[in-house]
Amino acid sequence: METPSILLRLKRRWIELWGIVFFIGVGINFAEIICRSVFHFSIDLMYDIPIWLTIWSVMMLAGPILPDGDHVSVDMVRDHLHGFPRKVCEIINCLATIAFGAVITWGGVVFTSQCYEFNMNIIRCISVPRWLVESCVPIGMFLFTIFAVYQLVTVVRTNYVKADRQTNNRRPHDSP
Repeated sequence: METPSILLRLKRRWIELWGIVFFIGVGINFAEIICRSVFHFSIDLMYDIPIWLTIWSVMMLAGPILPDGDHVSVDMVRDHLHGFPRKVCEIINCLATIAFGAVITWGGVVFTSQCYEFNMNIIRCISVPRWLVESCVPIGMFLFTIFAVYQLVTVVRTNYVKADRQTNNRRPHDSP
């Protein structure tokens, strides 16, 4: 059973890596505000890089946090279902998530390849290839789609039984 622990450690390190990237972006943003406010000096890349790092961090983390349920979702209807209706609802949600991820992945690949093909650049104090900045979309959404497929497999294997409401609502000092 070493495989799950290795995968969990890899996932945790992945999340930590992109957390550090996000922190670096926030740090650059903070430095840009200080430079602009105190020294009346700013470099255009100091404004763009934090945005790019934030977007890269979000896109690279969209997939790994999906199975943990860390995304924003409306669970009101789903939580009241149990058994077969719950499973159908979960499968429909997973299929919609997979479709969303696949469409955005494909669109990102098309857009990024066009940026590369047309040699598009973001013109700042140095010229930055646009495909390099935009490639986070197809990479991140591909990972998102992979994790959505994993979630679908998990949902298909799960039995959704009705939880005993009395057990869930019992306070610790109540007797059974």
